[in-house]
Amino acid sequence: MTRQVILLLFCMLLVVAGPAVAEETQSTPEPANLSADWWNYFATEPALDKEQMEKRMSSFKDALTAMLNNLDPARRLELEPQVTRSTELLDRYLERLDEAPAPLPAIVPVADTYSLEEGLTRHREWRKLRLETTSLREETEWQKELISAERGQHSRRKVSFLELETSSPKYIEMALDLIVSRLQLELKVLDLKQVTRKLARLNENLEALTRELSEIAPRLTATAEEAKVWEGRRQAAIDKASELRAEIDTNNETGTPLAQPDTDPMAARIAALNTIELGVQAAEQDLLAQTALLSAEILRIVAADNAPLAKAKEALRESDRLLKSLEPQKGYWKRAAERVRASAANQDAAISDEEDRASLQASVEAITQTLVRVEQQADTLRFLDDLLDERVRMREGTLKRGFAHVKDTLMFSWQGAQELFTASLFEVNETPVTLLGLVRVLIIITVAFLLSKALRRTMERIAARRTGVSHSSFYTLGRVVHYFVLGIGIVIALSSIGIDFTKFALLASALGIGIGFGMQTLVSNFVAGLIILFEKSLKVGDFVELESGVTGEVKEVNMRSTLVTTNDNVDILVPNSEFINKAVTNWTLREAARRIHVPFGVAYGTDKDLVKKAVLEAADLVPWTLKGQKRREPQVWFVNFGASSLDFELVVWLTRDAVKRPSSVHAHYLWEIESKLKEYDIEIPFPQQDLHLRSGFEALRA
Repeated sequence: MTRQVILLLFCMLLVVAGPAVAEETQSTPEPANLSADWWNYFATEPALDKEQMEKRMSSFKDALTAMLNNLDPARRLELEPQVTRSTELLDRYLERLDEAPAPLPAIVPVADTYSLEEGLTRHREWRKLRLETTSLREETEWQKELISAERGQHSRRKVSFLELETSSPKYIEMALDLIVSRLQLELKVLDLKQVTRKLARLNENLEALTRELSEIAPRLTATAEEAKVWEGRRQAAIDKASELRAEIDTNNETGTPLAQPDTDPMAARIAALNTIELGVQAAEQDLLAQTALLSAEILRIVAADNAPLAKAKEALRESDRLLKSLEPQKGYWKRAAERVRASAANQDAAISDEEDRASLQASVEAITQTLVRVEQQADTLRFLDDLLDERVRMREGTLKRGFAHVKDTLMFSWQGAQELFTASLFEVNETPVTLLGLVRVLIIITVAFLLSKALRRTMERIAARRTGVSHSSFYTLGRVVHYFVLGIGIVIALSSIGIDFTKFALLASALGIGIGFGMQTLVSNFVAGLIILFEKSLKVGDFVELESGVTGEVKEVNMRSTLVTTNDNVDILVPNSEFINKAVTNWTLREAARRIHVPFGVAYGTDKDLVKKAVLEAADLVPWTLKGQKRREPQVWFVNFGASSLDFELVVWLTRDAVKRPSSVHAHYLWEIESKLKEYDIEIPFPQQDLHLRSGFEALRA
């Protein structure tokens, strides 16, 4: 137990006396034999106090002096400036360690009441503090990047130094260079710490001031006379803005030097800058007028609890519209001023008059300063907008104000959508085309298509109810109505966006050339489709056979192609021009009934009358045989003496339905013929061939 207590006391003694022991035992770095970690002599943990740091720096300066005295006179004279520089940096580092941070304004507590002028003053202080904080934050980031770069350079110096031998002539010189480099780096680190501490205090002040600004709205006090003062300021700003815009209009009407053919380039630049400056000044007056309006409304609501809120709400909406419209203008003004400045800079040789140079520079600077004031005034307008919005919310209550906010948001969204839909996308024959116009075109064409579809369905119902009406005629009429309604719809749609068809001569010429080269096939098929519909040589429901071997029923006659469905239920799209330019077999053009020939053969010696009887009975069993019509009864023809058989043909007329299934019908007839021939014991011969041998037998006998 006693040994454990003694060990514990010894450890505590080491903890307490550790820094002092380390201070006593750590040796002063030797410049003539400098180690890589020589700076740890000053940068200890915990940090040295002022007395300890002074003692160590004095010791290191003595070491530098001793090293210098040990050198020969010539070498001493050469290295003395570096030693002097090192001692100066050590003294400066020691001074900077005790440097107190610059004082900042004390945080002002939130007051019980504020006038509007006091609130605007506090907002100006907040804006100034915000700019200072932003600038200091950027400087901090810049210093961090600079320190990081210098750390890399110092590390490379250290690598080069450690590669030298102590006996090298350059050793002491590089050691002193390394000491100076490290001291300069540590001074920058101290600067960064000072800036960081200042930035932290600025952020605290900015947060406190931000909290104060959020408390101003419910603490405002006002009188009716103050509101009248702001109304007078508003009227003055409106009058000034009108004067500036009148001057701009006068310049545009009379013509500036820019519009003259022999304009001096310098005069043109100055005229352009003057026009921009007038526009920026007019925008500044607009902001001042709107600021005065919001201020008057705030004071009016604060002074009278029963003041109506309609005008205040309208003022809030006007502020939002003004701020949104101002953003693209500010970008344009900045770019225009920079372009004029760059243009003048690229042609300095042509600008020989110093007075012109000064005038140009003054105009650019005036625009820049006015833009700064515009930005400041816009910031003030946003602050007043928040104040007025808060006062309105206090009067209306949270729920009612929430509904009003949703309403305003929807209204602004609708206005934004209107601006988006009414913006010009491109122009056709000097007519601007907007997104809303394109939507209108699509709607009209869609309505025309739906109307055409409804008309065609109506005609199909009429054709289905009337048995004596030609369905193909109704189909042709439906297609014509479809094209006509669509054409009228397209004309109305394009006319709705202001396109004048009387001025499309050039477009028609270009379209004709396009048809001649790239759209020839498409137009050819379209015209062929119209010919098919009106000529009625091909109708929906016809069974056709093309030169390519395609057979099937016509289902649709469309703009480019005709849909043919084969008996295997395969849909084939055939270009309309193929029905015009090539031979087409239409099995159902005029009459649906058709006659087919079914060939078959029997053995020689068979009774021909028995064959006829059997085959006619077979034909009568097939349901597709046309019956009861004179001159169209089934017949059996003896057509040929074949090599192995007597050749016959069953010649039979088919019903309407059988015409569209030739392969199936032919197979049925063959089936029934074979069955009947077998029933009457009529032989169907196999092919026979007789072989006659006339020579060669003498050789076989030998």
